Amino acid sequence: MTSDDGWQNAGKVLAPNEVAFDYIKGHDFKVVWADGAIGGITPNGLIHLAVYSERPAIPRRQVHEIERVDDDRGKLGKEVVEKRLSRGSVVREMSCDLMMAPQTAENLANWLLQQVEEIKKAAGQ
Repeated sequence: MTSDDGWQNAGKVLAPNEVAFDYIKGHDFKVVWADGAIGGITPNGLIHLAVYSERPAIPRRQVHEIERVDDDRGKLGKEVVEKRLSRGSVVREMSCDLMMAPQTAENLANWLLQQVEEIKKAAGQ
């Protein structure tokens, strides 16, 4: 069955040697962009993986000139670049942490490689 039509009676469509998994999003579910990851092995033998996205640093402060419009008004003018305060680096914003058993990490790695192969096949590579 490929639709949700029989979800209330799902037990009727399963064979005795089958199991069904329902995917339900948690209240804090979100989509995370990943440019990379960093991590390693924890003292308890788990795999730790922190996913990050990369972006230029947002300035901590920008200074702009005020251009006079008339006696009572002004408008934002050009930035005074030499007064900008910035990290001067690329920011790796940590999005989430994943902790998993070694077997789960291996299964995930294999699944990711399968997805890459499917993309390559679809692209004719």
